[in-house]
Amino acid sequence: MENEMLMKALLSLSGNPVLDSLMMVLSEVLVLLVPLSLVYLWLRDREGKENSVLIAGATFGAIAVSYLMGLLYSHQNPSATFETLVAFEPENAFPSQHTAAILAPALASYLVREKEVSAVLLISGLITGFARMYIGEHWPIDILGAFAAASTGMIIVYLFQGRFDFLEPIYGFSENIEDRIRKQLPSVGEE
Repeated sequence: MENEMLMKALLSLSGNPVLDSLMMVLSEVLVLLVPLSLVYLWLRDREGKENSVLIAGATFGAIAVSYLMGLLYSHQNPSATFETLVAFEPENAFPSQHTAAILAPALASYLVREKEVSAVLLISGLITGFARMYIGEHWPIDILGAFAAASTGMIIVYLFQGRFDFLEPIYGFSENIEDRIRKQLPSVGEE
């Protein structure tokens, strides 16, 4: 019952065309910050490459866990019960995989001391979860489920930290290519 009461309160916020449009966009696009942050870390330095692999592992782990959670418990999205901003095809809404896919790298980034990346992704994950409830795609319990899946993804990273030595040749290969590209680019301050 609390889930439905919270949902009604969230749905009562809709009706402003600008805010409604913004929430529809935010509910979908912020997840793109995950691959962008992984690329940023990968291109930064060796530690960034290693952290990028761990964070990607947490993301995939969280998505897999959220899929398994959805097999164990399911319910339809709010648009099957309420009139929502967007009408969705009835499907299992538990948990929010979009939200889990942002929160997992946020938590894993914090674990590996990438605090700036973590802060950006955490804020983005919270906004995504809110926006997905706002438009009627997910219930509040789905966002809590996403947090549980993301936390499990972070635990997976913690357990496997330091066990990716087999990727050393890939790191070296990538750094070699990056160095060649940098040598071809004009230096800042050159005429």
